[in-house]
Amino acid sequence: MTPELNCEARVVESGLCPDTPKAPAMVPTPLYAAPAAAATRLRVVLVAPRRMPAWLLRFFDLAADNPWLELVVLPVDGQDAPTAVPLPADLRALLRYENRRTTDVAMVAVTVCGHPDVAFGIALPSDLEPAALRAQVGLLAPDLVLLLGAPGWAEALGDRARWGCWELDSSLTDAGRAAQALLAPVMRGDVATAVELQLHHLDRPPTTLVTSWGSTCRASASIQRQRVSLKLPALLMRSLRRLANGELQVPPQRTARLQLASETPRRFGAGLRALASTLGFRLATRWRNRSQPGEEAWQIVIRHGAKRLDPDAPDVPRHTFLTAPAGHRWADPSVVDDGGRRLLFVEQWADRSEKAEIVCLDLLPDGRVRPLGVVLDQPFHVSYPQAFQWQGQWYLTVESGHAHCVSLYQAEDFPLRWQHCTDLVVGRACVDPTLHYHDNHWYLFADIAESGGSSCDELFLFVADQPTGPFRPHPANPIVSDARHARPAGRLFQREGRLIRPAQDCAPSYGAAVVFNEVLELTPTHYRERQLGRLDLRWELGMDGCHTYNQVDGIEVLDARGTPPSDSVQLAVLAFLPAVAAVDTGLSAGPGPGPEWSGSAQWAAEPSGSAGNVNRAQCGPDLIKT
Repeated sequence: MTPELNCEARVVESGLCPDTPKAPAMVPTPLYAAPAAAATRLRVVLVAPRRMPAWLLRFFDLAADNPWLELVVLPVDGQDAPTAVPLPADLRALLRYENRRTTDVAMVAVTVCGHPDVAFGIALPSDLEPAALRAQVGLLAPDLVLLLGAPGWAEALGDRARWGCWELDSSLTDAGRAAQALLAPVMRGDVATAVELQLHHLDRPPTTLVTSWGSTCRASASIQRQRVSLKLPALLMRSLRRLANGELQVPPQRTARLQLASETPRRFGAGLRALASTLGFRLATRWRNRSQPGEEAWQIVIRHGAKRLDPDAPDVPRHTFLTAPAGHRWADPSVVDDGGRRLLFVEQWADRSEKAEIVCLDLLPDGRVRPLGVVLDQPFHVSYPQAFQWQGQWYLTVESGHAHCVSLYQAEDFPLRWQHCTDLVVGRACVDPTLHYHDNHWYLFADIAESGGSSCDELFLFVADQPTGPFRPHPANPIVSDARHARPAGRLFQREGRLIRPAQDCAPSYGAAVVFNEVLELTPTHYRERQLGRLDLRWELGMDGCHTYNQVDGIEVLDARGTPPSDSVQLAVLAFLPAVAAVDTGLSAGPGPGPEWSGSAQWAAEPSGSAGNVNRAQCGPDLIKT
């Protein structure tokens, strides 16, 4: 459970989005396969002033990571980016007000003198004649020219490249125009915003290059813009990859304008209406936060029985709650069957801790739950445990995005003692990595914020012949670009002959619901899925989110955000018994099992769950005191 960088929840307090953790120095696992249709490298020439939007620097980094692309920059001395048409006065006032509280780091103009991995050509003077400009660019024999400069230069460069000249629109370079282009979803209160790069031609309809759906920041037009501008490097890179792969129908040697698709609101009153909308949302968020003080409460929901959840119309009747001891939270449940013994792996997070650990619980036949011990405690945050068996051995993956890797562990003494086996992905902040074996291939699903944006929007897929790797990027990456059903929510499973992939709906908020998708095609070269049903916890009062679903024969587990009703059925949690668990995890950075383990001394003295009456009539005795 690594929460999304949720601006809506935090803008009321600070107006700032947390920074994505920086990756350590290592050669990262590639996210994209080389374009199949590209026999030679795609040569792109960028003509731009030395002061350019900061997101272009991140684009340089991505270009250096993709060997099929050759980027050459021709800087223009003494020239600034073209001036955008002034915004309406009320919209300018709104953005000035919001910019006191946050800065769009991707749209800030920075001076670029060079890049260690990108070729820079001879600087061009700003008063260069069109004929001389054509000659300079023509010497480089580009496949495509990207232009951020004088409007008159675009026509001069259109026939200098195989795919013409794409002129960057002010919606990609000017903070105000970008905010205006993205204002309509904020004003309507949409939970998701379509971020679409389009190529506008003079004599034909626009060409859609790439689309990605993200969560709408209803609290701030400026942060809405920042969320999108952080995506721009990756979206431009994917557009160029589609061009190199022959997937785009673009007229050759022509001039076109590259811009964000937008629904520009009417000029009069747009800023005032946006101000009213954002202030109303902030007030509602502040009231909700005050009425629900304290840390997010996550519970485990367990359901037994032969009738399993229907992915087309998901519901979980006759369920029981499993609540962590006071001062702790449990989430990301994953259940396995070990010879008839049902073991539950969960993320455990202490209230005042900056990171979580993985623990294992024994689901006893009499309905009670016995904590066995810490499975994994690292110096960094770990969550989303997924244990599986292969060739008689138990293996475990967890989310460790802060370490920028996906590690595979092998059991030395199942279920508590694990040894690091290998890293499946390196140099990438992957969230909720999920392994699946299908038709003699291993597939690794993970959400990745490619250029520093949201960790909930883009689902990447990797393929290998063995669970230990090496994993290679799937040619269809990213296979899903939509915050409403991209991020994994548990293991893939079979249901009535269909392969089902649980996913999170993170558009309304992080972990708002679980969406079930039917995988229609899964091969090393193709992927297709379609959405089925959505589990949004309307079945239980007081709960407002869930983001993990796992199952094994006869038992289903999920997590739920909120406080269970006072009359809910709670499973009894036994006291921690040191004799039951292994002596050492072999990987733990903290204390081993025993009276000091994760607050176990409190477990024997305090009832499980939050304050209030709970129904234990069907759950056996309360706690065994040590």
